[in-house]
Amino acid sequence: MKAAISHVKIKALCAVVPSTVSKFEDEIKEYPFSEHSSRKLAKVMGFREHRIAPEQVSLCDLAEFAVKQFLDNGIISRDEISALVFVSHQHEYPVPGNSKVLHGRLKLSHNTHCVDLYENCSGFISGLYTASTMLASTEEMQKILLVTSNAGTCHLNIKDRNTYPLMGDAASVTLIEKSPSADDKIFFDFYHDGSEVETLIVPAGGMKLPADENTAKLAKDNLGNYRSLNDLHMDGAKVFHFVMDKVPALINDLCTYAKIKKSSIDYHLTHQPNKFLVDKLSDLILDVDENNQAVIFDNIVENFGNSSSSTIPVNIAFNLQGCLTTEQNVKSGMQEKLVCLSAFGAGMTACAAVCRLGNLSFCALKEYPCPVTD
Repeated sequence: MKAAISHVKIKALCAVVPSTVSKFEDEIKEYPFSEHSSRKLAKVMGFREHRIAPEQVSLCDLAEFAVKQFLDNGIISRDEISALVFVSHQHEYPVPGNSKVLHGRLKLSHNTHCVDLYENCSGFISGLYTASTMLASTEEMQKILLVTSNAGTCHLNIKDRNTYPLMGDAASVTLIEKSPSADDKIFFDFYHDGSEVETLIVPAGGMKLPADENTAKLAKDNLGNYRSLNDLHMDGAKVFHFVMDKVPALINDLCTYAKIKKSSIDYHLTHQPNKFLVDKLSDLILDVDENNQAVIFDNIVENFGNSSSSTIPVNIAFNLQGCLTTEQNVKSGMQEKLVCLSAFGAGMTACAAVCRLGNLSFCALKEYPCPVTD
Protein backbone atom coordinates (compact mmCIF):
# COMPACT_ATOMS: atom_id res chain seq x y z
CA MET A 1 0.00 0.00 0.00
CA LYS A 2 1.57 3.28 -1.13
CA ALA A 3 0.64 6.80 -0.08
CA ALA A 4 1.94 10.35 -0.37
CA ILE A 5 0.84 12.92 2.22
CA SER A 6 1.61 16.60 1.61
CA HIS A 7 1.78 19.58 3.97
CA VAL A 8 3.14 17.56 6.91
CA LYS A 9 6.54 17.69 8.56
CA ILE A 10 8.48 16.24 11.49
CA LYS A 11 9.43 19.21 13.69
CA ALA A 12 10.93 17.73 16.86
CA LEU A 13 12.00 14.37 18.28
CA CYS A 14 13.11 13.00 21.63
CA ALA A 15 14.06 9.42 22.49
CA VAL A 16 14.27 8.16 26.07
CA VAL A 17 16.12 5.11 27.37
CA PRO A 18 16.18 3.76 30.93
CA SER A 19 19.36 4.52 32.86
CA THR A 20 19.58 0.85 33.85
CA VAL A 21 22.18 -0.97 31.75
CA SER A 22 22.34 -4.75 31.41
CA LYS A 23 25.63 -6.03 29.99
CA PHE A 24 26.01 -9.16 27.89
CA GLU A 25 29.14 -9.97 29.88
CA ASP A 26 27.01 -10.41 33.00
CA GLU A 27 24.28 -12.35 31.19
CA ILE A 28 26.51 -15.05 29.70
CA LYS A 29 26.19 -17.28 32.75
CA GLU A 30 22.40 -17.38 32.30
CA TYR A 31 22.51 -18.87 28.80
CA PRO A 32 22.52 -22.67 28.44
CA PHE A 33 25.52 -22.58 26.11
CA SER A 34 29.30 -22.52 26.42
CA GLU A 35 30.91 -19.16 27.10
CA HIS A 36 32.94 -19.49 23.90
CA SER A 37 29.79 -20.05 21.85
CA SER A 38 28.03 -17.04 23.40
CA ARG A 39 31.00 -14.72 22.88
CA LYS A 40 31.33 -15.79 19.26
CA LEU A 41 27.65 -15.08 18.63
CA ALA A 42 27.87 -11.74 20.44
CA LYS A 43 30.59 -10.55 18.09
CA VAL A 44 28.49 -11.31 15.02
CA MET A 45 25.14 -10.08 16.31
CA GLY A 46 26.35 -6.98 18.15
CA PHE A 47 25.50 -8.04 21.70
CA ARG A 48 27.20 -5.72 24.19
CA GLU A 49 24.71 -3.99 26.43
CA HIS A 50 21.05 -3.05 26.41
CA ARG A 51 18.67 -0.90 28.44
CA ILE A 52 16.10 -2.68 30.57
CA ALA A 53 13.65 -0.76 32.72
CA PRO A 54 13.07 -2.23 36.21
CA GLU A 55 9.63 -3.67 36.93
CA GLN A 56 8.43 -0.54 38.75
CA VAL A 57 9.06 1.64 35.67
CA SER A 58 6.16 1.35 33.23
CA LEU A 59 5.81 2.25 29.58
CA CYS A 60 3.75 5.31 30.51
CA ASP A 61 6.49 6.44 32.91
CA LEU A 62 8.97 6.47 30.02
CA ALA A 63 6.44 8.07 27.67
CA GLU A 64 5.51 10.81 30.15
CA PHE A 65 9.19 11.61 30.70
CA ALA A 66 9.66 11.90 26.93
CA VAL A 67 6.73 14.26 26.37
CA LYS A 68 7.79 16.45 29.30
CA GLN A 69 11.08 17.10 27.48
CA PHE A 70 9.00 18.98 24.90
CA LEU A 71 6.80 20.72 27.46
CA ASP A 72 9.66 21.75 29.76
CA ASN A 73 11.76 23.06 26.87
CA GLY A 74 8.95 25.10 25.35
CA ILE A 75 8.75 23.01 22.18
CA ILE A 76 4.97 22.77 22.49
CA SER A 77 2.36 23.76 25.05
CA ARG A 78 -0.36 21.47 26.32
CA ASP A 79 -3.10 23.45 24.56
CA GLU A 80 -1.33 23.17 21.21
CA ILE A 81 -1.47 19.36 21.11
CA SER A 82 -4.26 18.51 18.69
CA ALA A 83 -3.86 14.75 19.10
CA LEU A 84 -1.85 12.14 20.95
CA VAL A 85 -1.06 8.94 19.02
CA PHE A 86 0.37 6.24 21.31
CA VAL A 87 2.06 3.21 19.71
CA SER A 88 3.00 0.11 21.70
CA HIS A 89 2.49 -3.65 21.92
CA GLN A 90 2.09 -3.33 25.69
CA HIS A 91 -0.68 -1.92 27.84
CA GLU A 92 -0.44 0.07 31.06
CA TYR A 93 -3.84 -1.43 31.87
CA PRO A 94 -6.13 -3.78 29.91
CA VAL A 95 -8.56 -0.83 29.88
CA PRO A 96 -8.26 2.13 29.21
CA GLY A 97 -5.78 2.60 26.37
CA ASN A 98 -2.30 4.03 26.86
CA SER A 99 -3.10 7.34 25.15
CA LYS A 100 -5.89 8.04 27.65
CA VAL A 101 -3.63 7.19 30.59
CA LEU A 102 -0.90 9.49 29.31
CA HIS A 103 -3.46 12.21 28.53
CA GLY A 104 -4.52 12.22 32.18
CA ARG A 105 -0.98 12.14 33.56
CA LEU A 106 0.02 15.10 31.38
CA LYS A 107 -3.20 17.03 32.13
CA LEU A 108 -3.82 17.72 28.45
CA SER A 109 -6.73 19.66 27.02
CA HIS A 110 -10.09 17.91 26.82
CA ASN A 111 -10.00 18.71 23.10
CA THR A 112 -6.84 16.66 22.53
CA HIS A 113 -7.81 13.59 20.51
CA CYS A 114 -6.35 10.29 21.79
CA VAL A 115 -5.51 7.32 19.56
CA ASP A 116 -3.94 3.96 20.45
CA LEU A 117 -2.12 1.77 17.94
CA TYR A 118 -1.27 -1.80 18.88
CA GLU A 119 1.95 -2.24 16.92
CA ASN A 120 5.45 -3.66 17.30
CA CYS A 121 8.61 -3.02 15.27
CA SER A 122 6.83 -1.28 12.39
CA GLY A 123 4.94 0.95 14.82
CA PHE A 124 6.87 4.18 14.37
CA ILE A 125 6.18 4.29 10.62
CA SER A 126 2.56 3.20 11.15
CA GLY A 127 2.17 5.93 13.74
CA LEU A 128 3.78 8.50 11.46
CA TYR A 129 1.32 7.54 8.73
CA THR A 130 -1.64 7.77 11.12
CA ALA A 131 -0.59 11.18 12.45
CA SER A 132 0.07 12.49 8.93
CA THR A 133 -3.33 11.39 7.61
CA MET A 134 -5.03 12.99 10.61
CA LEU A 135 -3.28 16.31 9.92
CA ALA A 136 -4.17 16.12 6.23
CA SER A 137 -7.83 15.32 6.85
CA THR A 138 -8.90 18.32 8.92
CA GLU A 139 -8.09 22.01 9.24
CA GLU A 140 -8.54 21.96 13.00
CA MET A 141 -5.54 19.72 13.72
CA GLN A 142 -2.18 21.47 13.52
CA LYS A 143 0.22 19.60 15.80
CA ILE A 144 0.24 15.93 16.78
CA LEU A 145 2.47 14.07 19.22
CA LEU A 146 3.45 10.55 18.16
CA VAL A 147 4.52 8.52 21.20
CA THR A 148 6.12 5.07 21.21
CA SER A 149 7.04 3.15 24.33
CA ASN A 150 8.10 -0.27 25.59
CA ALA A 151 9.21 -1.21 29.09
CA GLY A 152 10.11 -4.25 31.14
CA THR A 153 11.28 -6.21 28.08
CA CYS A 154 8.03 -8.14 28.35
CA HIS A 155 7.64 -11.57 26.75
CA LEU A 156 11.34 -12.41 27.13
CA ASN A 157 13.17 -15.13 29.04
CA ILE A 158 16.79 -14.71 30.07
CA LYS A 159 17.39 -18.39 29.27
CA ASP A 160 16.61 -17.64 25.63
CA ARG A 161 19.79 -16.42 23.95
CA ASN A 162 17.84 -16.19 20.70
CA THR A 163 15.91 -13.11 21.88
CA TYR A 164 16.91 -11.82 25.32
CA PRO A 165 20.27 -10.11 24.52
CA LEU A 166 18.69 -8.39 21.51
CA MET A 167 15.92 -6.53 23.24
CA GLY A 168 15.77 -3.26 25.12
CA ASP A 169 13.33 -0.71 26.48
CA ALA A 170 12.82 2.85 25.24
CA ALA A 171 10.23 5.51 24.51
CA SER A 172 10.03 8.40 22.09
CA VAL A 173 7.95 11.43 21.23
CA THR A 174 7.83 13.02 17.79
CA LEU A 175 6.12 16.28 16.92
CA ILE A 176 4.44 16.20 13.51
CA GLU A 177 3.02 19.49 12.27
CA LYS A 178 0.91 20.76 9.42
CA SER A 179 3.07 22.69 6.94
CA PRO A 180 2.07 25.45 4.50
CA SER A 181 4.49 24.06 1.91
CA ALA A 182 3.45 21.34 -0.54
CA ASP A 183 7.12 20.38 -0.72
CA ASP A 184 6.84 19.04 2.83
CA LYS A 185 5.64 15.57 1.91
CA ILE A 186 6.06 12.07 3.34
CA PHE A 187 5.89 9.00 1.10
CA PHE A 188 4.86 5.63 2.55
CA ASP A 189 4.79 1.98 1.51
CA PHE A 190 3.52 -0.98 3.54
CA TYR A 191 3.65 -4.75 2.95
CA HIS A 192 1.88 -7.39 5.06
CA ASP A 193 1.85 -11.19 5.04
CA GLY A 194 -0.52 -12.46 7.72
CA SER A 195 0.13 -16.09 6.73
CA GLU A 196 3.47 -15.81 8.57
CA VAL A 197 2.17 -14.79 12.00
CA GLU A 198 3.94 -17.69 13.72
CA THR A 199 7.35 -16.48 12.59
CA LEU A 200 7.33 -13.93 15.43
CA ILE A 201 4.74 -14.65 18.07
CA VAL A 202 3.96 -14.78 21.77
CA PRO A 203 1.63 -17.81 21.84
CA ALA A 204 -0.01 -17.27 25.24
CA GLY A 205 -1.44 -14.32 27.11
CA GLY A 206 -4.25 -13.31 24.76
CA MET A 207 -7.82 -14.50 24.26
CA LYS A 208 -6.70 -17.43 22.08
CA LEU A 209 -4.60 -18.93 24.88
CA PRO A 210 -4.82 -17.14 28.24
CA ALA A 211 -1.67 -17.22 30.36
CA ASP A 212 -1.69 -19.65 33.30
CA GLU A 213 0.72 -21.88 35.22
CA ASN A 214 0.92 -24.32 32.31
CA THR A 215 1.82 -21.68 29.72
CA ALA A 216 4.54 -20.41 32.08
CA LYS A 217 6.44 -23.73 32.06
CA LEU A 218 9.83 -23.57 30.36
CA ALA A 219 10.60 -25.84 27.43
CA LYS A 220 13.82 -26.40 25.52
CA ASP A 221 13.83 -25.72 21.78
CA ASN A 222 15.86 -27.57 19.16
CA LEU A 223 18.71 -25.05 19.48
CA GLY A 224 19.00 -25.37 23.26
CA ASN A 225 17.21 -22.18 24.32
CA TYR A 226 14.55 -22.20 27.03
CA ARG A 227 11.28 -20.30 26.82
CA SER A 228 7.64 -20.67 27.81
CA LEU A 229 4.48 -20.05 25.81
CA ASN A 230 4.32 -16.66 27.55
CA ASP A 231 7.61 -15.65 25.91
CA LEU A 232 8.48 -14.40 22.46
CA HIS A 233 9.07 -17.16 19.91
CA MET A 234 11.15 -16.11 16.91
CA ASP A 235 12.21 -18.09 13.87
CA GLY A 236 15.39 -16.14 13.21
CA ALA A 237 16.10 -17.71 9.82
CA LYS A 238 12.61 -16.88 8.53
CA VAL A 239 12.85 -13.30 9.79
CA PHE A 240 16.21 -12.88 8.08
CA HIS A 241 14.98 -14.16 4.72
CA PHE A 242 11.79 -12.08 4.93
CA VAL A 243 13.78 -8.90 5.53
CA MET A 244 16.33 -9.62 2.80
CA ASP A 245 13.60 -10.43 0.29
CA LYS A 246 11.05 -7.72 1.05
CA VAL A 247 12.72 -4.60 2.46
CA PRO A 248 15.17 -3.68 -0.36
CA ALA A 249 12.44 -4.23 -2.96
CA LEU A 250 10.00 -2.14 -0.92
CA ILE A 251 12.50 0.74 -0.72
CA ASN A 252 13.15 0.53 -4.47
CA ASP A 253 9.42 0.65 -5.21
CA LEU A 254 8.89 3.56 -2.83
CA CYS A 255 11.68 5.62 -4.42
CA THR A 256 10.16 4.97 -7.84
CA TYR A 257 6.73 5.99 -6.56
CA ALA A 258 8.15 9.15 -4.96
CA LYS A 259 10.21 9.91 -8.10
CA ILE A 260 13.33 10.06 -5.96
CA LYS A 261 16.73 8.70 -6.98
CA LYS A 262 17.88 6.32 -4.29
CA SER A 263 21.38 7.71 -4.68
CA SER A 264 20.06 11.07 -3.40
CA ILE A 265 19.10 9.63 -0.01
CA ASP A 266 21.47 10.79 2.73
CA TYR A 267 20.50 8.34 5.47
CA HIS A 268 18.71 5.00 5.63
CA LEU A 269 17.37 4.90 9.18
CA THR A 270 16.35 1.30 9.67
CA HIS A 271 14.80 -0.64 12.48
CA GLN A 272 17.63 -2.64 14.06
CA PRO A 273 17.01 -6.16 15.41
CA ASN A 274 20.72 -7.08 15.37
CA LYS A 275 23.98 -5.92 13.78
CA PHE A 276 24.36 -8.92 11.47
CA LEU A 277 20.97 -8.44 9.83
CA VAL A 278 21.40 -4.67 9.42
CA ASP A 279 24.83 -5.11 7.82
CA LYS A 280 23.49 -7.67 5.33
CA LEU A 281 20.49 -5.46 4.61
CA SER A 282 22.84 -2.51 4.04
CA ASP A 283 24.69 -4.45 1.36
CA LEU A 284 21.45 -5.09 -0.53
CA ILE A 285 20.14 -1.53 -0.20
CA LEU A 286 23.36 0.24 -1.18
CA ASP A 287 24.71 -2.13 -3.83
CA VAL A 288 21.74 -1.51 -6.11
CA ASP A 289 23.38 1.79 -7.06
CA GLU A 290 27.18 1.80 -7.02
CA ASN A 291 27.17 5.58 -6.57
CA ASN A 292 24.99 5.39 -3.48
CA GLN A 293 26.77 7.14 -0.61
CA ALA A 294 23.97 6.91 1.92
CA VAL A 295 24.80 6.09 5.53
CA ILE A 296 23.17 3.17 7.35
CA PHE A 297 23.85 2.89 11.07
CA ASP A 298 24.17 -0.52 12.78
CA ASN A 299 25.01 0.53 16.35
CA ILE A 300 21.67 0.55 18.20
CA VAL A 301 21.43 -3.05 19.44
CA GLU A 302 24.95 -3.02 20.89
CA ASN A 303 24.23 0.19 22.83
CA PHE A 304 20.53 0.02 23.67
CA GLY A 305 18.87 -3.12 22.30
CA ASN A 306 15.92 -3.50 19.95
CA SER A 307 13.12 -1.44 21.51
CA SER A 308 10.48 -2.36 18.93
CA SER A 309 8.56 0.73 17.74
CA SER A 310 11.03 3.03 19.52
CA THR A 311 14.14 1.76 17.70
CA ILE A 312 13.98 4.18 14.74
CA PRO A 313 13.58 7.27 16.98
CA VAL A 314 16.48 6.02 19.14
CA ASN A 315 18.49 5.55 15.95
CA ILE A 316 17.76 9.12 14.84
CA ALA A 317 18.42 10.71 18.24
CA PHE A 318 21.59 8.74 18.98
CA ASN A 319 23.22 9.12 15.58
CA LEU A 320 21.92 12.42 14.24
CA GLN A 321 21.08 14.63 17.21
CA GLY A 322 24.17 16.73 16.46
CA CYS A 323 23.07 17.82 12.98
CA LEU A 324 19.28 18.09 12.76
CA THR A 325 18.20 21.11 14.79
CA THR A 326 17.65 24.54 13.24
CA GLU A 327 20.44 26.09 15.33
CA GLN A 328 22.91 23.42 14.23
CA ASN A 329 21.86 23.75 10.59
CA VAL A 330 22.37 27.54 10.66
CA LYS A 331 25.81 27.23 12.28
CA SER A 332 27.05 24.60 9.83
CA GLY A 333 25.21 25.77 6.75
CA MET A 334 23.84 22.25 6.36
CA GLN A 335 20.56 21.57 4.60
CA GLU A 336 17.78 19.18 5.54
CA LYS A 337 18.59 15.53 4.97
CA LEU A 338 16.65 13.21 2.68
CA VAL A 339 16.03 10.10 4.77
CA CYS A 340 14.45 6.71 4.25
CA LEU A 341 12.91 5.09 7.31
CA SER A 342 12.36 1.34 7.11
CA ALA A 343 11.06 -1.28 9.51
CA PHE A 344 9.96 -4.90 9.65
CA GLY A 345 8.53 -7.21 12.24
CA ALA A 346 5.79 -9.47 13.49
CA GLY A 347 2.87 -9.97 11.26
CA MET A 348 4.94 -10.32 9.07
CA THR A 349 5.20 -6.68 8.07
CA ALA A 350 7.64 -4.48 6.15
CA CYS A 351 7.28 -0.73 5.65
CA ALA A 352 9.20 2.35 4.61
CA ALA A 353 8.84 6.11 4.50
CA VAL A 354 10.82 8.81 2.68
CA CYS A 355 10.91 12.45 3.79
CA ARG A 356 13.18 15.39 4.46
CA LEU A 357 14.43 15.67 8.02
CA GLY A 358 16.14 18.67 9.59
CA ASN A 359 15.63 22.15 11.02
CA LEU A 360 14.11 20.50 14.08
CA SER A 361 13.30 22.58 17.13
CA PHE A 362 14.50 19.71 19.35
CA CYS A 363 16.38 16.45 18.80
CA ALA A 364 17.86 14.60 21.76
CA LEU A 365 18.42 11.28 23.47
CA LYS A 366 17.65 11.40 27.20
CA GLU A 367 18.02 8.92 30.07
CA TYR A 368 15.11 8.13 32.35
CA PRO A 369 16.53 8.00 35.91
CA CYS A 370 15.59 4.51 37.10
CA PRO A 371 15.57 3.65 40.80
CA VAL A 372 18.51 1.59 41.94
CA THR A 373 17.57 -2.04 42.60
CA ASP A 374 19.46 -4.71 44.53
